[in-house]
Amino acid sequence: MKKAKRGKTQIALAVMVVALAAAVGLNMKYSAEQEKVGDTSSKYLGQAEYVNAEVQNQTAEKDYFKQLRADRKNAREEALDILEETLSRTNLTDEEKKTALEKTNALALASDREAAIETVLKAKGFTNVVAIVGEKDVNVVIEGTSDAVKIAQIQDAVMAQTPFSSADIKIISAALE
Repeated sequence: MKKAKRGKTQIALAVMVVALAAAVGLNMKYSAEQEKVGDTSSKYLGQAEYVNAEVQNQTAEKDYFKQLRADRKNAREEALDILEETLSRTNLTDEEKKTALEKTNALALASDREAAIETVLKAKGFTNVVAIVGEKDVNVVIEGTSDAVKIAQIQDAVMAQTPFSSADIKIISAALE
């Protein structure tokens, strides 16, 4: 009986690792596509503006959202490394393994949801957008200012892709001018 339970645990672990690998692959694919499509119509808040300096400002705008995506990706990779290190220990109890697998699955699911939210919002006309799905809320950073129509579109997209309500959605306007 114990061997059967151990075999099921190993199968479950293998399935979770495959699901995580697929989620990370999809996230990298969508992140690469999103970085190719950048908008250059805003500037950084408080940035000095020089005559004929439009090209420099456009590069800075792209860099802001690119850096947000890179920071999110790095944080996820660090968390996954810690979880993989935890799972590689031989002295873990079944409960500890289960908890680590659940956290790994949650990270993969959050990555998928972020990519889906960003894809939907880009389809709705948002040029630069970064979604960050947490355990209890979602933060969405958009370029420019937000009005009631944009807020409704963002909330609709987030609620369609996550179990969160509008009260759990925080919209941050990155007014880069």
